[in-house]
Amino acid sequence: MEESTAEDKSTTPDNEFHLPGLSVLRDAVQNASKKVPPRNKLQQDGIAGMTTAVSSLPDGMANGLLAGVNPIYGLYACIAGPIVGGIFSSSQLMMITATSASAIMAGQTIGNLPADERSKVFFLLVVLIGVFQTIMGLLGLGRLTRFVSFSVMTGFLTGISVLLVMSQLPTATGYAPNGDNSISQTFNLLIHFNQFHLTTVSMAVLTILLAIFLQKTPLKKFFALIAIAIPSLIVYFFELEGVKVVQDIGDISGSTPSLVVPPFSAISIDIITGAMAVAIVILIQGAGVSQNVPNKNGEATSTSRDFIAQGAANIASGFMQGLPVGGSLGTTAVNVLARAQTRWAVIFSGLAMTLIVVVLSGIVARTVMPSLGAMLILAGIRSIKLSDIVSTWNSGWNSWPSLLAGGVTFGATLILPIPTAVGIGVLLSAFLFVTQSSTEITLVELKKRSDGTIEEHKAPKTLKGNQVTVLNVYGNLFYAGARTLEHLLPKPENAQNPVVILRLRGRKTLDATLISVLSDYASILNDVNGKLYLTGVSEQVYKEVLHSHKLRINGPVKAFRQEPALGLSTHNAVVDAEAWLLECEEKESEK
Repeated sequence: MEESTAEDKSTTPDNEFHLPGLSVLRDAVQNASKKVPPRNKLQQDGIAGMTTAVSSLPDGMANGLLAGVNPIYGLYACIAGPIVGGIFSSSQLMMITATSASAIMAGQTIGNLPADERSKVFFLLVVLIGVFQTIMGLLGLGRLTRFVSFSVMTGFLTGISVLLVMSQLPTATGYAPNGDNSISQTFNLLIHFNQFHLTTVSMAVLTILLAIFLQKTPLKKFFALIAIAIPSLIVYFFELEGVKVVQDIGDISGSTPSLVVPPFSAISIDIITGAMAVAIVILIQGAGVSQNVPNKNGEATSTSRDFIAQGAANIASGFMQGLPVGGSLGTTAVNVLARAQTRWAVIFSGLAMTLIVVVLSGIVARTVMPSLGAMLILAGIRSIKLSDIVSTWNSGWNSWPSLLAGGVTFGATLILPIPTAVGIGVLLSAFLFVTQSSTEITLVELKKRSDGTIEEHKAPKTLKGNQVTVLNVYGNLFYAGARTLEHLLPKPENAQNPVVILRLRGRKTLDATLISVLSDYASILNDVNGKLYLTGVSEQVYKEVLHSHKLRINGPVKAFRQEPALGLSTHNAVVDAEAWLLECEEKESEK
C-alpha cells in the first residue's frame, strides 16, 4: 500500500562544512579543463564567436548609454562576460553579456548620485551584483527557479523575443518612431511606412535574404558574417547616403580595459539593495535563456552553476570597468543562429570583442546598422518557441490560471519595464503554485482484492460504523492544501466506532495547519467513539505528532512509523484497528 520515496544521501561527513554549489563549481572547473573540441567544431565556434561579437557592438554601446555611463563600458562587459561566463556556465551556448534590463536597473540604482561619483560607484555595484549571484549559486538557490512556472517563463521569453524584434525595426527601416513603449512605437512606425529610408530597408532585406539563402549553400558556416559583410561593403564602396554605420552610435576605438578596484568604502544600504534587485532579475532572465538553449551534447544544465557563472562574470566585469552582465536572449539567439557548437563559441566571442576594440575597431566601425538590426530580428523570430506557446495554450483550457499567467506576463513584458515584468511573473508563479497545489488534492480509498493486490476507489463522503477505511492522499498538504483535505475527509455522521487509516508516507513534515486539521478530524471521530490512524510516518513526523498538544497519541490518534517493506506500516495499522473493533463488539455483546 505504501510508496517508496527517494531521499538525498550526501557523502559529506556530518562535521564537514558543505555548500550545495561547491560540487557544481568543481564540475565547472573540471569541464573547463577538458581537451578542446574537434577542429571542425572549434572552427565553427570561432565563426559564431566573431558573429556574436560584431552583432553585440551596437547593443553593447547602447546599453552603456542606457546605464548612463560611457558606451565603451558596454563593450568591456562584452569582453569579460562571455570569457568568464563561458568557462563556468553549464548552459554551453548561453551568452553571458550586457543586457538592456540590467543596464537600465543599474542606471536607476545610481541615478541619484552626483555625476562625478557615479562611474566609481557603478563598478562597485557591478561587483556586488556578482558577489550576491555567486553566493546564491554556492548555496544551491538555483532550485528556487523551479517555482517560476512554465507558462510564466514562456510568456516572459516570448515577450522578450517580440521586444527584440520590435526594438530593431527602427534600425532596419531608418525611421525613429514616437511612443511611450515598444508597442506604441511599433504602431507609430507602421503607420508611417512612407517615411522609411528605402536604402536602409533594402540593406536590411538583403541581409535577411542572404542569411536564409547562404544556410543552404557550402558557405553555411560563414552565412552570418557574409550576410553582414556584403551590405556593409555595398554601402562603403557605393557611398550610399543615409545608411547608419556602427561609428554613428559611438567611438569604439580604444585599448583593453584597465583593472580598477571599486571603492568598497562607498557601500551603502541603497547600493546593497539595488545590487540584490539587479542580481535577482538577471538570474531569473538567465534561467529563462538557459531553458531555451539545451546543450547539444546532451549534458544536463545546472541553474545553480549558471548562477555562479553569471556571478563570476559580473565580478570580472566590475573590475574591468564593464556593465552588469547576464544571460542575453538576443545574443544567445544569434549564437545559435550562427551554428555555435560548444562553450568555446561564447569564449571566442569575448576574445573577438577584445580584438575588435584593440585592433579591428576601424573596420567594424563601417558595419552598417541595418544589417545588424536585421540579424537580430531574424534571431528574435527564431527564438520564439511556437511549440511552447501551443503547449501553454492547450493546457490553458484545462487550467485557466496557467493561460492567464502566461498572457499577463507576455503583456507586461511588452508594456512595462522588464524588472517590473519579472516581478509580476514571479508573483503569478507563486499564485499558480499556491492555487494549484491547494486544489489538486486527491483522496482515494484503498481496498484489498481477493488476489492480495490493492486497488483505488473514490473516497466515500461518509463513514460506516464498525469498519476500517484506508485512505491515501495525493498532493501538497501545506497550508491551503490541508484545508482542502479537511473538506475531502469522509464524515462519520451517525456511524459508531468508525476507524480511518490515513497514509502519510513520503511526508517529511507536518505544518501547523495540517496538524490542526487532523486534530479536529480526530475529535469528530472521537465523538462517535472512532479512531484515526496515521501510517507510514517518518521519524520527524512521528516526533511532531508525539509532541503535538493537539494530537493525542494512543487516544483518538495512533501513529505507525514508516517501515522498509511497502505496505507493512498500513497493514499493522489495519490489524490493530480490527482487533480494537473486536474488543468493541465484545463490550457491546456483554451489555
